[in-house]
Amino acid sequence: MTTERQSCRACGSDRSKRLFAVNAHRVRRCLDCSHVYLDVVHTDESIRRMYATYEKGTEVYFEGVGREAVSNFDDYLKRCHECLRSGSPEPRLLDVGCGAGAFLGRARKQGFHCEGVETCEALAQEARRTLGCPVHNGLLGQLDFPRDCFDVVTMYDLIEHLRDPIADLGNVVRWLRPGGVLFVLTPNDGALVRRLARTAFRGSLGRVGRPMQSLYYGHHLSYFTARSLKQFAERLELEVVHMETRNQEISRLILSKAERVAIGLLFAVSSAAPSMGGKLLLWARKPA
Repeated sequence: MTTERQSCRACGSDRSKRLFAVNAHRVRRCLDCSHVYLDVVHTDESIRRMYATYEKGTEVYFEGVGREAVSNFDDYLKRCHECLRSGSPEPRLLDVGCGAGAFLGRARKQGFHCEGVETCEALAQEARRTLGCPVHNGLLGQLDFPRDCFDVVTMYDLIEHLRDPIADLGNVVRWLRPGGVLFVLTPNDGALVRRLARTAFRGSLGRVGRPMQSLYYGHHLSYFTARSLKQFAERLELEVVHMETRNQEISRLILSKAERVAIGLLFAVSSAAPSMGGKLLLWARKPA
């Protein structure tokens, strides 16, 4: 990493303003597209180092995948099927950032021919062992898939980790067949929980910092808003078919009992506001 200024990861603009700093991480907002991002410049090597042991210790964010998560996975994949216009009788799916393969496994059960991409070799090995399908270890910019070879590309909690989303998603669009679908799930910077955390942080002059430390940290380099994610997809010349917000499954979060109650109340309130769920979901299609 270097200390030079990072340009907007969603549009490349150098026009931005500083929002706040958490855990010594500077967070900025693009003045052109509203994208929020971490002001740190990475290299491929620094990204590889950051994820080399992602499966260990406190970096393991999820406890497991229960019924609620599986039901949501199936729902997301069903919509991918519905949006698909590539005409392939046996659609091929690439899950980028597949981890140990939970989402990829559900895709295979829904009839997709599956492959994965995972930067952490230990997680890639686990996915290969449990699923028996190809899982490529490396960064997106290092992979060389043929043009028009996948019907669906999924990025479940992945796009926020990319050093250069503009270049990486350009590759993904080339790999998609005409009529193919890109599915993205990513944290929503307009979520109610983030709005309240930012208000408490600023109102307390930084003394109420734990929620912000949980929401803005070094592995997440981008924080999309609905506006910036939609504009990002459109810059890639993709047709935005559907967007929505949903809250994360509480069962997958490592929380104390008090935190679980508080988050549950926030999720209940935000579920009544269509734009304030904790996650942004996008289905976009490559023109046929």
